[in-house]
Amino acid sequence: MALAEMCKARIAVHKSVADELVEKLQGLGCCEFISQTGSIPDGGAILALRSKQRHIEELLSDARFVTRLLEPFEVNKESSLGRMLGDIPQITLSELALKVDEDKFTSFVATLRDTERRMTECRADLSRLKGLMAQAILLESVKYPLEFFTTGTSSVIGTIYSVPKASSDEMASRLKSDIGDLAEFQQLPSGEKEPTVSFAVLCAKESSDKLQEIAAELMAGRVDVPKDFTLTASEERERLSAAIASAEKEEASLCAEITSCADEGLYMARYYNDYLTILRDRAESMVSGVPTEDVFIWSFWMPKASESKVREALLPYEALMEYSLVEPDEGETVPTLLKNGVGSSCMEPLTLMYGTPTYGGVDPTALMAPFFFMFMGMCFGDAGYGLVLSGVFGYFLVRHKLPSTTKKFFVMLTVGMVCSVIMGALTGSWFGDSVDAFPFLASLVPLKNAMQFLDPMNDPMTLLFISLGLGFIQIIFGLLIAFRSNWKSGAKFAAFADQGGWIIFLAGLLLVGLSLSGTLPSCTVLPSQIIAALGALILVATQGREKTSIAGKIFSGVLSLYNVTGYLGDVLSYSRLLALGLGSAAVGMVINLLAKLVVGTPYIGILLAILIFIIGHTFSIMVNLLGAFIHPLRLQYVEFFGKFYDANGKDFTPLCNAVQYAKLTEDPSAR
Repeated sequence: MALAEMCKARIAVHKSVADELVEKLQGLGCCEFISQTGSIPDGGAILALRSKQRHIEELLSDARFVTRLLEPFEVNKESSLGRMLGDIPQITLSELALKVDEDKFTSFVATLRDTERRMTECRADLSRLKGLMAQAILLESVKYPLEFFTTGTSSVIGTIYSVPKASSDEMASRLKSDIGDLAEFQQLPSGEKEPTVSFAVLCAKESSDKLQEIAAELMAGRVDVPKDFTLTASEERERLSAAIASAEKEEASLCAEITSCADEGLYMARYYNDYLTILRDRAESMVSGVPTEDVFIWSFWMPKASESKVREALLPYEALMEYSLVEPDEGETVPTLLKNGVGSSCMEPLTLMYGTPTYGGVDPTALMAPFFFMFMGMCFGDAGYGLVLSGVFGYFLVRHKLPSTTKKFFVMLTVGMVCSVIMGALTGSWFGDSVDAFPFLASLVPLKNAMQFLDPMNDPMTLLFISLGLGFIQIIFGLLIAFRSNWKSGAKFAAFADQGGWIIFLAGLLLVGLSLSGTLPSCTVLPSQIIAALGALILVATQGREKTSIAGKIFSGVLSLYNVTGYLGDVLSYSRLLALGLGSAAVGMVINLLAKLVVGTPYIGILLAILIFIIGHTFSIMVNLLGAFIHPLRLQYVEFFGKFYDANGKDFTPLCNAVQYAKLTEDPSAR
């Protein structure tokens, strides 16, 4: 339950060893370079760095281009799931550098860009041809050469019109009566459900105005014929089919060309991307300072615990540099690095999902861990499910070298499932009511009963009271954390008034309720009422302290008591622990009941029952796992964090050898 203590250092180093020194710091992975706000002179050192940056970015763009283009053609595909689980090549930084051949890569990129250009042109042409083919198919019923409808002749022009089906007879009649022998037309076939009918019309040019007038009166739309079409529709189809076949052959040839070099190209691009990313990050850190003509001046953050390691790394350069620890500037935001023990570090991704704690504030990771795991166990609430999933998650932890964040997530799920086993055993839930439901498991009933503490299906109120009680405890705990935080920061009156008042008031109300219900002896009624009244008095006297008038102070203080409804709502939110626990048990019971109902089916009954049991409980596990994760997390974020947590901090992002496609290992030569 702590945040790493941070310190700020400043270093001035001669440009001759600047890159080598930053490379050393990058390898340590514990220094976050601070971007300087002062003006950066255009000296030789900075200009060379800027030029290097631009070159690196260009090469990175090439690497991304190669990866994007070749991944769909990869033959020996690497599993994306495998990469997520850490199944990636291991390599040292020096080995990675040896795999980078800029001349070879740039030549490969140039060839590949030309191939991509030809592929793009081919596919564009193929798309155009297929579009024309679709139009040719639509025009196939036209008996006239399509040249009439594109260029026409010196005396005849052709047009295709589409008119509403209700106006088709009138269109034919008007063409005969108004144009007569100067026009010839064909009514094209149409489906019964089509709302329009098309006419292919040939007419003398002197009658074209009359034709347009008829079309306008009948709300006829003109159907354009591609200019490329000069033959009949059938002949155009044959021509287009041959052109499409030729384009598809060319496309297949280009695809084969790309496929043949895909694996080698991706191999180069991925290693190149990783290496260039390291160089880019290093260059960005180097230009973050204020360089002179010959000297770089940098400031950076680091954990206090890493300071000795940094000093040791800088020893070879002490003749060419000056190094010192400095105080943070006024108002400067110190980055936050979470530092938790083995038992709670797996919860850090959940904390960071909500927000980063402010430096010097409270890290809620270890504080929420016991509650989250307990609630997750209660929501999932089945020992059988917990055993299955703890085995699955445990397998991934043992079998794969997971990345840090992924490993923490799997550890968190594994611990949650162990808690589910405990909770399931206490409530007698083993794959629902399987132990009681199936006669062949009757020998396990005494063992199940010996471990069972509570039967929520028959006694849900007890579990409800436990859920609400845990909710009340966590809310009070959140107020106590806020109380301590205010007290440590010197805001003792605020701690007493804002948190202390509510703690006393809520505790008093709880005691009053327990006394009046008979849970506590009757003699505790009056002391409980006094405690509640004392808390209310503190709130009334302090919550309006920002007001100027006495009446305003008293009115605001009295009005603040209404906030007790918010705390009541927070406590009631914890009833979801009961709801999800009962839901999981109920679904399991239904699945077992269905399995029992089909077991007597002749010949296939047992097989059918087994299938229903496996498929049903697998589905139940998947659905309930999601709820068992989301709802306890919501209780932490909304009901718990809201009482004390300030998540406006800045993440500590040190310069490090960050790679994507390989895992860097320690270089023996660097020891």
